[in-house]
Amino acid sequence: MSLKYLPLVGALAIAGQAGAKTINMTDFQFGPPVTVDMTNTAEGPSYDGIAGAFQGDEVAVPVVGALLRSSAALSAVDPASFTAWCAELTQSFSFGVTYDYTQVSGTSYFTGQKAADLSRLFTATHGIVFDSSTSAAMQAGIWEIIYEKGTAYGFATGNFTGVPEKAGDQAAFDTINGYLTHLSDYKADYRIDVLTNGDHQDFLVATIPEPETWALLVAGLGVLGLLKRRRRA
Repeated sequence: MSLKYLPLVGALAIAGQAGAKTINMTDFQFGPPVTVDMTNTAEGPSYDGIAGAFQGDEVAVPVVGALLRSSAALSAVDPASFTAWCAELTQSFSFGVTYDYTQVSGTSYFTGQKAADLSRLFTATHGIVFDSSTSAAMQAGIWEIIYEKGTAYGFATGNFTGVPEKAGDQAAFDTINGYLTHLSDYKADYRIDVLTNGDHQDFLVATIPEPETWALLVAGLGVLGLLKRRRRA
């Protein structure tokens, strides 16, 4: 199935350190997607088409295969599944095709504020995306944060607005819109990274650190603090 006309984004369940990723998008996560209409009245893209989360695999490439990544003979080894969302509206990709990406931090790809607001959106909506309607609304919310030039977010205000094509999907949009208008009430608990490819769609990666990761981070900060105190002494 090819979706070259579709700009989509991602939230990998396997985000790690910045570096090369070989990925293959396979299908929509919640079945047939919902159509949305996103309008941009400022400089920047608008979009009228299908949207929503979809499934993909991160492909581990063997050493020999790494030298042949452009070859049709490339084989997948130990694929790791992830859920994807869209980080831009100006590029495309196709399902069932293997692409090479570079993973960068959300702060370097967007701005620190945009990355923090995207993190808050994922924190606020944790566990509520469960079907094609909520999936499309979530994608629209991600685009709203990325492309809104003002300081407040919402599907009905600012330069970037959005609505679902069918009235039956409006309730999901209203739910996400409620979170967008109250993002400051939520913590930025999720790590935001982006998989980038100059020729194809970029993917947003949203993951929440495991408890042991937080423990290591706190321990690391403690060591840094101790070293600073010793230097002052």
